[in-house]
Amino acid sequence: MRLEDCMSVSGKCIWEILGESNSLITIAAMDFDSVDILNQKRLSFECVCPGKVLPRRAIEANQSRAAARSVLLALLFSVSLFVSGCGTLPPRPSIPDVYALPPAPCGTLAGLSKEFSDTHELGECGFLLLSRNDEALKWRLALIDNATTSIDAQYFLWSNDEIGLLLFDGLLKAADRGVRVRLLVDDFYLAAKDRNIAAISMHPNFDISIFNPGRVRKRGLGANLEFLFNLKELNRRMHNKLFIVDNRIAIVGGRNISNSYFGLSKKYNFRDLDVLVVGPVIEQISDAFDEYWNSDFAYPGIAMSSKAKQEDLDAIRENLVEYLIDREVVLESYPIDPLEWKQMLRQLPPRMETGPARFLQDEPVKMGREELRLTDMLRHLAVPSHEELIIVAPYCIPDNSSLESLNKLISEGVKVKILTGSLGSNNQPVAHAHYKKYRKRALIAGAELYEFRHDPSAAIREMSDVPPIQASFISLHMKVMVGDRVRCFIGSLNQDPRAIVINTENGLYIESAELSRQLREQLDLLMSTNNSWRVFLNEKNKLRWESSTGIVSIQPARNFWQRIADFFYGLLPIEKQL
Repeated sequence: MRLEDCMSVSGKCIWEILGESNSLITIAAMDFDSVDILNQKRLSFECVCPGKVLPRRAIEANQSRAAARSVLLALLFSVSLFVSGCGTLPPRPSIPDVYALPPAPCGTLAGLSKEFSDTHELGECGFLLLSRNDEALKWRLALIDNATTSIDAQYFLWSNDEIGLLLFDGLLKAADRGVRVRLLVDDFYLAAKDRNIAAISMHPNFDISIFNPGRVRKRGLGANLEFLFNLKELNRRMHNKLFIVDNRIAIVGGRNISNSYFGLSKKYNFRDLDVLVVGPVIEQISDAFDEYWNSDFAYPGIAMSSKAKQEDLDAIRENLVEYLIDREVVLESYPIDPLEWKQMLRQLPPRMETGPARFLQDEPVKMGREELRLTDMLRHLAVPSHEELIIVAPYCIPDNSSLESLNKLISEGVKVKILTGSLGSNNQPVAHAHYKKYRKRALIAGAELYEFRHDPSAAIREMSDVPPIQASFISLHMKVMVGDRVRCFIGSLNQDPRAIVINTENGLYIESAELSRQLREQLDLLMSTNNSWRVFLNEKNKLRWESSTGIVSIQPARNFWQRIADFFYGLLPIEKQL
């Protein structure tokens, strides 16, 4: 049967869940445009028509109405482009591909990398968990200050706040001393002005690229219409996080670049996790960055504006210096000027745990006889697990296939624990509103379910807040899986439709019993009653939440208005976009 013949009364194609194979994905009532998005993920589909099929005349009528809507939207979009005038991006210019530089031959980071290679077996990598927010930023600053040849950074979000500008200042100073800097940032939350991006890209050692930018640059009606008209392209965002220095050391994990990820947000700070890594996996990480940097989705910053001048870059420098001096009180825990970081770097080798690792993103990666994508990590971690599987995801909206997998795993005697955000701690209430529908099904399947508290213990507070800031609440942002305490995954992948189906993601698969043990201990602390609510069903099959403060019968929240928002968000038919 042809795809266009498979239409329900609503005019959408219905996909039936057919199994758990990594070559087949399950979607319910998704637009044809969404199918195109999914095909970009290199997955295959089978169409099923369980309901009544409309007569061809009705089908043609639906197609005519759809065509009319498309024409109207195209006209509106064309008008918006005309009104926007020169506020639109030209087509992506043709530029030669640029690749990572060879590993730095000398310097502090090269010395650390060589020392590790000389003292460990071939194929072994070294890992350091970056759990504390202050330590996670200081390691980035230390790597920047000790870079000698190159810095490659890839992020979904880079904010125009104290943390974002402090790190940018470090990158600019590195470029000034001859280090080649490549910065790739997604366009969706882009804070910088196009003219400033183009001006910075005039620096001989500093290149910026913007992932999948919209053509209409001024926010408003034109940009909104463009998003609707080009939904299948612009809805796909780059959620990856990477930081590679001298092609010797990298940081992979869940943190974006913004105050809340490094302890300086007054509203909320995240409990997050990165891993610092050295060893042969750096080559895979570097190749992965190059793949995105040279993709057609990466728009060169130099072409973002034709108005940029050298004087703009000079002004950016002056404003940056003034801003950081003005924000010295907020930044009291972090150095503004470059340091040597000798003691911290000297202590790195004995702190690292070892084991083999593979870097994963959307492209298939060979692991034994299998080709694994990020969406296969749960299965790969679960299948060898005989005792325990822990899943940590701040945004967790499982599909039927995931729940069936959990059922099967638990029936085989594997203990499954899930840690996610509570209503009170979740910084994305719309995601929580759609997660809550799956609580009972996960519990009935036999999983242990924990929801992170917005008011955790002093120990977790101390890891998350950085003086002089104390946030109103703490939010969970870790994306982690641990299997049998011997293997783990740390990366950017949430357990929701947007992460699994729409966005691009990446992460590090690690086989290290000692690192997994350390991670397991951290997760035990996070799931304790001082830091999380244990969700369970009572004898009447009603949901209950238990923590060190007692047992409650309604989901914990920070205030009444959160509950109101949670109710209305749950009514929105947008689950597949979350």
